[in-house]
Amino acid sequence: MIHLSNWYSVRLTRRCWRLVWNRRTARTLVTLVSVTVLYYQWENWRSARELVETRKHIIARIGTDNLLDLAPPRIPDEQNWFANTVFESWIKPQSPNGPQIIYATPENALVPKGFVMPAIIESKGGNAETLDLAAWMKQRFANGTPPPDATPEVLLARDLGDGNGLLPKLAVGLSKPYSMMKPGRREELEKSQGNPWAINIPNFRHGNQLQHQFALHLRSAVLVKDQDKARDTALIMLRFSEASSTHALVGCLVSLALHGIAFDAMHDAMNQGAWSDAALPLLQCRLAAFDDLQNVELALSNEALGLFQTGAWLHSNRVKWSEMFNFGRTNEESMITSLGDLTFRLLARYGPVGWHDANIAYWTDRELDMIGPRGPTSWLQASERNERVRFECKVYTLNPRRLLGAIALPNLGNIGRAAAERLFKRRCLIIACALERYRLQHGSFPASLDAVQAELASFTLNDPARPDQPMSYRLEPTGYLLWAAGEDAKDDGGVAEKDWLWRIRRMTGS
Repeated sequence: MIHLSNWYSVRLTRRCWRLVWNRRTARTLVTLVSVTVLYYQWENWRSARELVETRKHIIARIGTDNLLDLAPPRIPDEQNWFANTVFESWIKPQSPNGPQIIYATPENALVPKGFVMPAIIESKGGNAETLDLAAWMKQRFANGTPPPDATPEVLLARDLGDGNGLLPKLAVGLSKPYSMMKPGRREELEKSQGNPWAINIPNFRHGNQLQHQFALHLRSAVLVKDQDKARDTALIMLRFSEASSTHALVGCLVSLALHGIAFDAMHDAMNQGAWSDAALPLLQCRLAAFDDLQNVELALSNEALGLFQTGAWLHSNRVKWSEMFNFGRTNEESMITSLGDLTFRLLARYGPVGWHDANIAYWTDRELDMIGPRGPTSWLQASERNERVRFECKVYTLNPRRLLGAIALPNLGNIGRAAAERLFKRRCLIIACALERYRLQHGSFPASLDAVQAELASFTLNDPARPDQPMSYRLEPTGYLLWAAGEDAKDDGGVAEKDWLWRIRRMTGS
């Protein structure tokens, strides 16, 4: 009985097979396979051509297709200010598979335990931000009476001291030619074996918080006329800001933020008139050693070229490529979205290699479009380019040849404007150093910049929006005003909300 049942099962299977498999089915299957193979070959061929054109685009815009050509030099520790025992003591040990070197900075590294940070009084019209010492005194002595023999400025200086003993240690080696976070980008590129995605980027935790603490020490030092501490702290802030700029986009953004904190504190410090004549040229040289717009240009070039080279590495690693479709996704997405993501990951892994190449070409080309042409005024149209490219990308959210390139394109936003504004403040500080030296020698600020032109001749100090025009200067009853045309590239004569303003408010004879 069992044997007969098996026999009928075999016959039924054969009948079903004959219904399914016949010459027509065979021809259809062969046709589908042939069309699929031809389509894959077509996609691979045309995408390879796109990559060739993208490489030409890279070389034309950046000047090279080799990341090492953009990398900073290999810097020995004896030439690197950042190779300091203080920073190295903050390195957090990593597991063997740890992706990054982490500098785990103590949250209150430079202030006493339980210290109350003074609030900052924001200002407009180009005036400097200042400390709200009145409010700080109320917080500082909320449960007691302040000593009668000390002003708020003196009390703040006493509380801060030398930054838990760290400021003197960080002041060692400030004259070294370089300041770069370790490990260096060149060393990491050489170890990456052609995969920029694997570069070990140092992560400095609480960097902004540490810079704010430096800024507080600087403001405190000038309030009590401690010229040596003011000089060293200002130089430390500038070197620390430079160290974060590893010629990569993330490092560039960090550097912009740190420099912004430093420049605001130095602006306030310039208002106090507590600088020695010998310190001012040191500040000028340090300020002039870094160009914020050039740093952004280099970082954006590295970003575009690094992506292109990462794409070349991913070309032979389809699994990693498919995993990238998780970019920006969360566990709270709807079922339909999750199924769509799964579909695209499968297509990325098993679809034509050409889809991968097309995404890389599209991504890189669009980023180069966002960067725009070379030139000192390219940043003026950067925001418009950014919006135009991102609007175009929305059209391709369902195209597998454009999907990842569209959703993963970085939003460069106003990074160019931010860099230009930092450069404006940097140049104002360079000019302010010369004006302060003039005041120390003559008792007042000059009527025009012609009086300090000889000292400023070796520096590039043009208006960031108008490279052929100098910065504008006007003597005022309580100090002076420096201004630049700003992002509209039109000089409105130092009008707030239209021009970029930088003002010193101090009696010219003080």
